[in-house]
Amino acid sequence: MNALFVTVRAIHFASAILLFGELVFVLCVAKPLWRVVDNASLDGNDVSRSPVRIAVWGLVASIASGVAWLVVEAAVMSGMPLAQAVNRTTVGLVLGQTLFGRVWLLRAVIGIGVGALLTAIIRARDDRLRSRFTMGAAVLAGVYLATLAWAGHAAAGPPAERSLHLPADVVHLLAAGAWLGALPGLAFLLGRAQRISSVPSLDAAADLARRFSALGVVSVGALFLSGLVNTWYLVGDVPALIGTDYGRILLAKLALFAAMITLALVNRLRLTPRLRAHDREALHRLRRNALLEAAAGLLVVTLVGVLGITVPAAHQAPVWPFAYTLSLKPVYASVGISTALVFAASLALVAAAMALRGFRTRRSALWISGLAAICVAVSISAWLLAVPAHPTSYLASPVRFTTTSIVNGSARYARDCSGCHGSQGRGDGPAAASLARKPANLVEHASQHRAGDLFWVIAHGVPGTSMPAFAPQLSASEIWEVIQFLFAQAEVADARALTSRVQPWRPVVAPDFTFEIDAQPQESLRGQRGRFVTLLVFYTLPDSLPRLRALAPEERNFAEDNVRVIAVPTVRSSPSAAAESVNDRKSIFAITRPDVAVAYAMFARRSIESGDDAPAHVEFLIDRQGYLRARWIGVRDAADNRAVEMLAQIELLNREPPGAPPAESHRH
Repeated sequence: MNALFVTVRAIHFASAILLFGELVFVLCVAKPLWRVVDNASLDGNDVSRSPVRIAVWGLVASIASGVAWLVVEAAVMSGMPLAQAVNRTTVGLVLGQTLFGRVWLLRAVIGIGVGALLTAIIRARDDRLRSRFTMGAAVLAGVYLATLAWAGHAAAGPPAERSLHLPADVVHLLAAGAWLGALPGLAFLLGRAQRISSVPSLDAAADLARRFSALGVVSVGALFLSGLVNTWYLVGDVPALIGTDYGRILLAKLALFAAMITLALVNRLRLTPRLRAHDREALHRLRRNALLEAAAGLLVVTLVGVLGITVPAAHQAPVWPFAYTLSLKPVYASVGISTALVFAASLALVAAAMALRGFRTRRSALWISGLAAICVAVSISAWLLAVPAHPTSYLASPVRFTTTSIVNGSARYARDCSGCHGSQGRGDGPAAASLARKPANLVEHASQHRAGDLFWVIAHGVPGTSMPAFAPQLSASEIWEVIQFLFAQAEVADARALTSRVQPWRPVVAPDFTFEIDAQPQESLRGQRGRFVTLLVFYTLPDSLPRLRALAPEERNFAEDNVRVIAVPTVRSSPSAAAESVNDRKSIFAITRPDVAVAYAMFARRSIESGDDAPAHVEFLIDRQGYLRARWIGVRDAADNRAVEMLAQIELLNREPPGAPPAESHRH
């Protein structure tokens, strides 16, 4: 079924591109050419009508493949065999109840309109009337091609992305149609000029190539810009481009695109000038290159059909295929490497200037030397920036940075890792002294290494050391929970610098959790991002009662400053008892899991030596992006007016420009 789906999609895309491209060719290339060249140089019927006939065949193929696509889509959506899916009920549901069906009906109506106009073009005898019909057919064919964007990944994306992704897809389709779809018409007319082989026909062919080249430049520019937007949404980054099936298919498509551009440059820079000098061999090569471009374009469209049924790279876990990757860490670690990189960059700039001068002066030795020097500079830079990598290096954790994952990871870490690496991951466990090689400080590793690298080391161990492989005894999700605990330990190290005053921004992420307040629907700490500054209070009764009684009356003042107060009990208290003790003020007392207090107790440590001792009372100020910014530990005397101090710090946060929230898969 997948092979049939790809074939049908590829034929439909190719035929819609051909339909639009040939009409654009008539309007932008053939018609202007016919007005300026000698009528004897080319047959007028070939110039004005042959591309239209090609467009007719494109429309026929598009209608046939469109019907086949509908049948295949009905079979896929219903889960029925192909023969059983062809019935009024199933096809009717697809047409009436799905976006694909509604778009299909719209495109069918547009296709009928295009067919009527193409018939009118062929039958029209008046040139002005024929031009008007051609313009109308080209506009409708453009809409017919552009609506294919609603049958691709762009239409299935989140609403926030469609406003840019869909227009980019439309531009990409139209640009591809104007270039690829016009190539058969170009090849046909070049072949006609080659058969006539007169001086006027050579002049006409040169003008034809020049006009098509201008159309190609505009189309390639639009393809490049819209392709960047599509790649941003569907791929995201280089690891996903290299390490996923979607990315590798896209790379093959880009390689074909580069080959087509190379052929187009040869046509424009070398063959067209020779053709103006009446070189008949140049005409032959021009036509051959046009046919090669068309063949490469057909392969590109086939790959587009494959990409349409492939999960986008942005939604796949990349598997890095190389033993090394590039990183900026060596730059920060060595002054010598930084200096060498500056030298390589300078060499590349000089070489680029040399290559450009060689191209302009047509001195092959100069531009070849420049390109070789650029390759040397790039190779040196890659060698300097290369660091070891693993297949999982660019995996993002499927386990989110939450209090539950941190506490679960803490338990598994204590059971399997603390003996060597110590209770807090600093390489000082009881068994460390007996090992030939001191265990690594995992807190430093968590802050300096990718999550995927940590996953590989934990799962597969480190050959030649005492670090064993834990994959047989820990599942993938359990390993990710251990990694989230290590990230939390790295955050805790930064959190020790928190005071009662807001400091310059530091990336200490507040672990997420869910809670309920006063029988309201369940909320999450992450859900406060972008809306409120959050005052997160952990209390223990009866120690915290004076502070809670002082805090409850200030709730309105906090609310006026867009501050959400969430009071969470430690494991020794309950929200109901607190509410009863503070005049039944239930609007700040949250019901949540015990692991919330356990996880945040780590962030209340004043030093490494404080261990797991949790203070009875601690308050955190969390900014709108979800980062811990200030901390108050303990309950001071009644004369202390903490609310005034807090409101001053909140005002500082309110004046800060909005920043980016933590990534969904937290990495330190």
